[in-house]
Amino acid sequence: MKLRFRSNSLRLRVNRREVESLSGGSVLREQVHFPGDTQLAYLLAKSSVSSPEVHFAQGVIRVAIPSDHVENWASSDDIGMYFELPANGSFLKVAVEKDLECNEAPVEERDPDAYSRAGKNC
Repeated sequence: MKLRFRSNSLRLRVNRREVESLSGGSVLREQVHFPGDTQLAYLLAKSSVSSPEVHFAQGVIRVAIPSDHVENWASSDDIGMYFELPANGSFLKVAVEKDLECNEAPVEERDPDAYSRAGKNC
């Protein structure tokens, strides 16, 4: 799972294996370790929530997506799920997307579980 921030937006990209795990009920988790014995963790979960939720506390970003949204998305050709949440007088834009193969990356950086770009307008 990849995490990207830009302006007031958060984007998570997941490969085929991760989409299958998420759809099956697993929580996806990654973490980045920093000098000084600190870390940033981020989690993506299918949940019983009625609408998407994002929380940040104690160095952990938690993204919860309603179960039906995850299951519909996982079984479709849709690239992403997109939503906005109110955040301190503004909005946090959140994207959870299927990670497409990168044909121009060095071979060692290509993800064999990435989704094919064939027929995708991205």
